[in-house]
Amino acid sequence: MNVFISLPNGQFGHVIWELTRIFFPDGEVKVLYTESDEKPVQEYRLGDYLLTARYKYINDWEIEVYSQLEIKPDEVLGYKIRRKKLEKNIKDSVLEKKRAIKRIICQCIYDLLAEHTGNRPYWGILTGVRPLKVVHNLMDEGLSDTEVLDILSSEYMIKQEKAELLLETANNQLNILKANRDDVVSVYIHIPFCPTKCLYCSFPSVVMNGKSNIADSYLDCLILELEQIIGALNKRGTKIQSIYIGGGTPTALTHSQLERLMSAVKLLTDGHKIREYTVECGRPDSLDVNKLATLKAFGVNRISINPQSMNQETLDEIGRAHTVEQIISSFHMARESGFDCINMDVIVGLPNENISHMEKTMASLASLDPDNITVHTLAVKRASRLKDSLEKYPLTHDDIAEEMLAVCRRWIRKIGMVPYYLYRQKYMVGNLENVGYAKDGKECIYNIQMMGEKQTIWGFGAGAVTKLYFSAEDRIERVPNAKDVTVYIKRIEETIMRKKMIIEKL
Repeated sequence: MNVFISLPNGQFGHVIWELTRIFFPDGEVKVLYTESDEKPVQEYRLGDYLLTARYKYINDWEIEVYSQLEIKPDEVLGYKIRRKKLEKNIKDSVLEKKRAIKRIICQCIYDLLAEHTGNRPYWGILTGVRPLKVVHNLMDEGLSDTEVLDILSSEYMIKQEKAELLLETANNQLNILKANRDDVVSVYIHIPFCPTKCLYCSFPSVVMNGKSNIADSYLDCLILELEQIIGALNKRGTKIQSIYIGGGTPTALTHSQLERLMSAVKLLTDGHKIREYTVECGRPDSLDVNKLATLKAFGVNRISINPQSMNQETLDEIGRAHTVEQIISSFHMARESGFDCINMDVIVGLPNENISHMEKTMASLASLDPDNITVHTLAVKRASRLKDSLEKYPLTHDDIAEEMLAVCRRWIRKIGMVPYYLYRQKYMVGNLENVGYAKDGKECIYNIQMMGEKQTIWGFGAGAVTKLYFSAEDRIERVPNAKDVTVYIKRIEETIMRKKMIIEKL
């Protein structure tokens, strides 16, 4: 089954495609553009849908939106019309007017498709990665919590429990985001190596398996990039708030490689008052006492040990080469090494898991009493092995996935954590969300800044993206590094030169 979307003049195609795909997850959704309001010429097969969306101005301050769903042979299944007045502040801004029109079109399509399919997605018409931006923008307008919740429900069609989650998370971020300054940045360092490749992973990571030569060559280039760019930033007086070394699995490096990297970072950031220094330890089988001691000695004050599940059969199925017992022993080892801020990740919707599996995982995590828990919903990415194995691993039903999230929330509240950051991804089971929870004072600053996009983040290494924030324009400019490790190594001089030119223009 195909779903064809007919839109005039190429407007709003991507966001309407995203919204439509949520209602037809098993179909192929295509956008067709026309130069007029006429239906595009297209050969339809039996069972294909045509979704049409149009809008017109009634006068300078009012628009009418029309959407229709039909199926071969030109059988109209339903249509919706919405007429809405534009507020004065919207009428005076071309950008705000465009956003308002897009929102009204999406509302109309949502009503139509929800009525036809019987499905009302939890996140309404929101399809972007960062729904918290909507809340922060409303807060900046001086709206009360009650007014924000009303808009999330009436304008964005978000279900009450998700709207309340958004509002609570946004409020928990305010102290950090409001304190941002233009001369303060964060740093992300990417280590694209792992002990094994997980079933659901889509990152261009390299499985180590004795490939230390490429790891050494990669570190040569990574440290050169760090020296040149952080060195240039230091000369400008730029201050670093947080450092995050992620992956991949940074602790998949050998002890000597890890120490070499940490020494380079220490040398370059001496004199900075780093509030938070995180290293993703990820796989418990990549950790030992010596590596933990090295991290501690170089000032790391936050780590992640990510089980994803506390069910052994699931770990075996998804390609994690460690046991549940190793997760527990690594956690205790980290505590004994002096780490008082440890995050643990779990994933809702892993193959063959259900509510009882989630209960077991969360009960096990609660007994360990970590300082952060990040709850991810499984996302089926095109570059993952899971995408090609869906016949073997059928996806968790949307309602079951939401019940599993409810299990997580119940346990997390029980151990005294609150939500502090939230984001969404394409192709998530149930079109749901990822949420980071933390105990009081244990929120990850880097996660808030990365998702909030109100601070410059300098990214280093293969696949890292630098995000330059221009506060006067409230604008982000992305500067990506090459994703492939070998290409990154080959182009390191070009990467450094490009970033130096950017720094000179700042």
